[in-house]
Amino acid sequence: MKLAAAALLGLLVLAQPFDLQSGRAAAELLAQGKKPDAQDIRDRLNAYLTTYEPRLSELIADESMVQQNARGNSPAGGGIGPPEFRTIRSEVAFIALPGDAGWMGFRRVLKVGSDAVDDTLGSLNTVLAGGAVDDYSRARNMLSQSARFNLGTPRTINLPNLPLEVLHPRHAPRFSIRLAGEERVRGKRTIKLVLVENVAPTIIRSFDNHDMRSIVSAFVEAESGRLWRADVITRDPGPTKFAFDHVISVEFMEQRALGLLVPATMHEVFFAGQNRNAFGDATYSNYRRFQTSARIVPQ
Repeated sequence: MKLAAAALLGLLVLAQPFDLQSGRAAAELLAQGKKPDAQDIRDRLNAYLTTYEPRLSELIADESMVQQNARGNSPAGGGIGPPEFRTIRSEVAFIALPGDAGWMGFRRVLKVGSDAVDDTLGSLNTVLAGGAVDDYSRARNMLSQSARFNLGTPRTINLPNLPLEVLHPRHAPRFSIRLAGEERVRGKRTIKLVLVENVAPTIIRSFDNHDMRSIVSAFVEAESGRLWRADVITRDPGPTKFAFDHVISVEFMEQRALGLLVPATMHEVFFAGQNRNAFGDATYSNYRRFQTSARIVPQ
């Protein structure tokens, strides 16, 4: 699977200028005790994401992922092959590219199981902040190489920046929105905002260029617009004769030392064949700052 946005492939996406006044208007409604509607919550989320981008782009983190792939329970059969289990340890970064080009997730795999991964590209921190002319190409190469370690189909979208890209204000015209109740996430009261993509070509597309429509559930703190959890469900009509829903669910936690929310966990459901139960779980830790600049630019 691939992003049709410039975040991965440089293809055309819709852009929308964002007015921070709309975000302030939603805050005023809450201050007046009025119940916000779906657009109010979306406006608050837009304002939050606009200021959140550059702050998260200063960070690098460690990722520990466990992937499993086993036969499913469908009586229709299929699910051929033995169960698979894999642990992957990596370092990751989530960069908002300059010029409103989108989010780019970077991953450098360090270990698969107990085996260290040999590479000649150097540390992710060095590549992203080194100042070399080919920084962007080298980081993209890291990401492409990391895809081969995944169980299931090749993919580079299983990073926590995926919900941030899909929810970014530049894509707002693509989605219808509605409220779907309230839910507590990490002890915080959030409003569930459901967004359904209605524009083709879609943001995420299969490698054979099929549209893959996304449905997003965003769990937003109404007062601040902070995003505590996001579930991206993307329907892939192409891998077999039946449709398959790919899922990325990211939960955020408060990192007091850094003064912002950061990805804490990611759950993925991925395609690994008919009647296969395939999923992965990742945790993120050891967040640290590194110096980014406009050197990380798509060429």
